[in-house]
Amino acid sequence: MRRCGVRPFVGVKKPDDEARTTNGKKKFRGKSGRADMIKREPECVPSRGEGRARRAGPDEARSKTSTATMDHPVTPGRTAPPPRPTPPPARKRRVPTAKTPSATPGVDVDAPSASASAATGAREPPMPSRVLVVGGGRVGAYLARALKDGGVPHVVLKMSNRNRAAPGKTTTGPRGGADTDPTRTGATAIATHAGATCVSAYEDLPEVCDDGKESRAHFDLVFVAVKTYALRAVRDEMDAAGVTFNAIVAAHNGMVDPVFDPSVTARASMPQSWDIVEDAADPCGYRMVVRNEDKPWVLPATPVGERFASVLGRCGVLAVAAPDFEYLLLEKYFINGVANLLCVVGDVNCDGLLASPGLTARSHKIFDEMMEALATDHAAGLALAPENFRDVVFDKVASYGAHYPSSKQDFDAGCALEIDSLNGYVASRARANGCSATENEALVEEVRRMVDARDAARDAAAVPTRA
Repeated sequence: MRRCGVRPFVGVKKPDDEARTTNGKKKFRGKSGRADMIKREPECVPSRGEGRARRAGPDEARSKTSTATMDHPVTPGRTAPPPRPTPPPARKRRVPTAKTPSATPGVDVDAPSASASAATGAREPPMPSRVLVVGGGRVGAYLARALKDGGVPHVVLKMSNRNRAAPGKTTTGPRGGADTDPTRTGATAIATHAGATCVSAYEDLPEVCDDGKESRAHFDLVFVAVKTYALRAVRDEMDAAGVTFNAIVAAHNGMVDPVFDPSVTARASMPQSWDIVEDAADPCGYRMVVRNEDKPWVLPATPVGERFASVLGRCGVLAVAAPDFEYLLLEKYFINGVANLLCVVGDVNCDGLLASPGLTARSHKIFDEMMEALATDHAAGLALAPENFRDVVFDKVASYGAHYPSSKQDFDAGCALEIDSLNGYVASRARANGCSATENEALVEEVRRMVDARDAARDAAAVPTRA
């Protein structure tokens, strides 16, 4: 079988390579021959020796494995913040930007930097009056609360109808619970306590409107935070209800064809992970645990992307509109690709994945196949990747520590999984480009069988027995 037209980078390190970068210096390839940049170690990642041992392939000694396993979760630490970038010179913009001039591939932004409007004294646009958040899960609740806390007058959280296995299910995984959806219940409580309006149907949208001129179904901004398999259904439901908007952003994992008008749409890449847990001490009965909250949301450096980054930033959410968005989107996609579905197969969290020699070996094979399968269709983004891209990806998987990826949580909750837009997408692009992706194909089929077996067992348990 022939290889794809674009050869994987020379210098991408495999787990058995002897040469390693030292002193935290990593060379990046960017536009116009960027100079070497210094990459700060992620705050939640163990020391380089420990992290390297945790990423080691099956042939390397396991004696170096970090103690940060499922029984010893990674504890976020504090390091000195990196030097602040120099603000860009004054220039006219159609939309004031939240773009950070240091948004270079692989360089983490650990603290908000001065926006262009702040640097130039330009007046930022007013905060939106009406914002719709579609998706009553972890991300949706997080956004609704942040927007209300940031001063947005009217925030509506449209609870999506999660593609559940069946009503009355009983889950048995670490995130499970009998006959309830704890994520939906917790998300509703968190958003409502923050002051957002939660609705299950667009017919229930509130009548409140500041100027009395616009329809109650019109919103300044819309955040869509649903699974990739639900995007088209969300669009169709909004169209049927006559929902209109000025701009929309899609916050999801995976790769899918755009479903909204590209001229008013931006895609967001999020480095965070979210968990909702019951907490009697919290006024709403639930609290949200966010990992990597000190890392920014990334949007494209377009008027729509800059507008959303500005709003998020003023609501306390780190966000940048990055000119190298294509690379940063791929970086997150690779993280999901080597971890999400493998954690389902192994019944582990991210710590457990990296602590297992067998799963770690599979994850590196998946990485190699992704590099080859996506080299043609995503050449522009991969051209911006650093030479140590493999290390970047696996270091960031390690930074999630004891977190169970969303696919694992969805599996335990009896919900549908984002298979086609994760490793299924890799397999499809490999077939189209004449590449081999046997490990990704095997993973996809293994997870599908697990989902079928889960659903069959649930259905059998739901059938009443005759006396």
